[in-house]
Amino acid sequence: MSMSGKSSHEVTAVQTAARVIELVRDLGECADSKEVLVTAARHYRQLFGDFNMAGLLLEIDRPGHWMSISLESPYTPSWGGVAHQQVPKMTDTEEIVKRLGREVAERLVTDPVLRPRLVDSHEPFWCVDNLVAVRLTALMGAPCRSYMLTPWRRPKDPVGWLVLGYSESRIIGDDALDLFTTVGQMTSRLSMYPALVNYIDRTEKINLSLRRNLVHDLKTPITVIRGYAETLQHREVIESEEMRMEFVNGVLDSCDRLLGDLKDILEPMDSNYHPAYAEFDVSQLLHRAVMAERHTERAKHHKIKLIGADQPLNVEADPRKIRRVVENLLSNAVKYSPGVGKTVTVALARENQNFHVSVRDEGIGMNEDQLAKVMNEGGRVVDDELGIEGSGFGLESARLVIAAHQGRLTAQSKPGHGTTFMVEMPVRKP
Repeated sequence: MSMSGKSSHEVTAVQTAARVIELVRDLGECADSKEVLVTAARHYRQLFGDFNMAGLLLEIDRPGHWMSISLESPYTPSWGGVAHQQVPKMTDTEEIVKRLGREVAERLVTDPVLRPRLVDSHEPFWCVDNLVAVRLTALMGAPCRSYMLTPWRRPKDPVGWLVLGYSESRIIGDDALDLFTTVGQMTSRLSMYPALVNYIDRTEKINLSLRRNLVHDLKTPITVIRGYAETLQHREVIESEEMRMEFVNGVLDSCDRLLGDLKDILEPMDSNYHPAYAEFDVSQLLHRAVMAERHTERAKHHKIKLIGADQPLNVEADPRKIRRVVENLLSNAVKYSPGVGKTVTVALARENQNFHVSVRDEGIGMNEDQLAKVMNEGGRVVDDELGIEGSGFGLESARLVIAAHQGRLTAQSKPGHGTTFMVEMPVRKP
């Protein structure tokens, strides 16, 4: 049968099916959640007419913690909601809701009209010019009179809601609601694809970092232990109890560090890290870190200076993690200062209630764009052809450790003139 022989209802059904297929195709090409939301809004307009607001109502982080976001339609006059151009590029839809949305838990869970619909039930529904619509307008903050709502499904997470609102009274009907439920399920499923791709990429980088760290970063404590063991064979050391105990203690300290490094590598840092506070002498920590670095193969042609650590400076922090931060900055300073006769300077100072540790090298340096990328995005900006090992995750871990101590990490750099990393942290536990 030719197309001209079909009824208007059949033609509409064919057009709708074609638009749904196009929606799936376009969503599959989205690179992040912002593109998903913009793409979905464009297709929703074709499928459901000129809506005023497309929103998400999600239970995030913990049971009972509801947040909402109302995105303005780019095709209708502005009413003060979140415009699509305001949505930052990121891979996680929940992050968008957390950053741009509003907390509505108290209003939602105590509302006798909305709670049965949105908390106690997961059935899609539509409403127009009734008490439910009025309460939804207050909840979503959008000037709408008609609504369609369908579950926004997430794996292993509570069910949320996808909301479409119209400024005028509109009888929506069950057929439109069924179609909205279908495309809503497609959108919620496909919205996870960019986050999944990012997760896989991140996992691959972590695995690469793990392998590199196991092969490379552990060279430092192993090299130090070997150096101590070789020195212990010298007659003058064997005959001196004081020297012998000094080197034996060095071996024990390096073994402890090796175990700590293994734990750090096998348990990558994340935002849930909480410092294990203890009081320790940061001057002594710096002396040990500098001495250990001097024993490494990579530093055999470098000069490492330590200034400002002549007197004890007791601080409250996580000593194992802080030493890891210092060792990472120090090893990077040596690695990114290729050549012979380069100097790396480690400096300690106290200013009021904070202490500062800086690590300055005479290496290859970075331009402004490279420095901004390293400090804000993590990873490496150095060409692999230079043969400098590493993945950039050490610096990312350092930032997490310092931030968890309510401190900050800053840097200055210039191509060909080296880099200085500066750590500022409270002397006492915040």
